[in-house]
Amino acid sequence: LNAFGYFTFLYITFTLVSWGPKYLQDTFHYDLKSLWYIAMIPWIGSTITVLLGGYIGDYLHRRFGLKVARNGFACVMLFLTALCFIMIPHLGTPAAIITFIALGNACNAMINSVFYTVIIDVSPNANVGSFAGFTLAIANIASIIAPMLSGWLAQHYSYNAIFYAIAGIAFCSMVCMIF
Repeated sequence: LNAFGYFTFLYITFTLVSWGPKYLQDTFHYDLKSLWYIAMIPWIGSTITVLLGGYIGDYLHRRFGLKVARNGFACVMLFLTALCFIMIPHLGTPAAIITFIALGNACNAMINSVFYTVIIDVSPNANVGSFAGFTLAIANIASIIAPMLSGWLAQHYSYNAIFYAIAGIAFCSMVCMIF
């Protein structure tokens, strides 16, 4: 279940890296001269929240215990991630869409450390490396699936389908992290 949670993190990351600039170019007609800085906006918040998430997780662990720090925190952030991405097809301006992509990506990055700490928290000491390798193997499948599925969704449905898929995967991951 933790491996699927981490799969979701990487799925969103690889979708945004591989299809984010193309989406902005096709939808809002940004040229390559604009894309170099427009496409980096969704990553600004995540560089902060990936660090902040570790501190929040540690605080929640000290204050409320392991279940809240790992499962509860992940569930809340995955819900917010899904909410941001499910709203994108209903927004009309480039600024609003880029803002929600950035917020969704920041929420997703906030719990990156959770997936590693769960491995350490629940694995027998002698098998931490094995459990980590298994988690990373499952999660890294996202690097293959995300660009392919996103391209297929964009071609056969629309770019909006990509955002609905991200939201659906984040909701499924939220359920996994409950358990």
